[in-house]
Amino acid sequence: MKEAIVAAANVRRFSRDALEQLPPALLVADAHRLLSLTRSTGYRLLREGMYPCAVVRVGDQYRVVTAALLRVLGLDDSSVRHRIAVLPPAIRLSVANELLSISRSTGYRLARTGQYPCDVLQLGAEYRVRKAELQRFLLVNDAPAVAA
Repeated sequence: MKEAIVAAANVRRFSRDALEQLPPALLVADAHRLLSLTRSTGYRLLREGMYPCAVVRVGDQYRVVTAALLRVLGLDDSSVRHRIAVLPPAIRLSVANELLSISRSTGYRLARTGQYPCDVLQLGAEYRVRKAELQRFLLVNDAPAVAA
């Protein structure tokens, strides 16, 4: 995932392939790179509530919603929607962690303490996240994007 962010940020024109491989939720610092914002400007906009796209809180960290970022950049978010649409209705927590750019230990800690950003089902020793909840959190749905 990190390679896709670096590849997308390092080219003058973002390559379609690199953008299609971005995770559905990005670290704020990675979104700064894709928006060509300096670190200080990006965090100032975030602090002032003026960030140009949707930002969600995951535990004590923030993530930028990739679909919203792509829309701000005037790009199609269908690759993000497709990546989530093909998932089963109940997703393993490890998969949800990867989609949200959360480390394994942080994801399980948030699930155990009830602070995970989506509802978590505990099935014995296993944790699952409902796909519909994840879609809602990531601001994506099954419907195709409508051109403006």
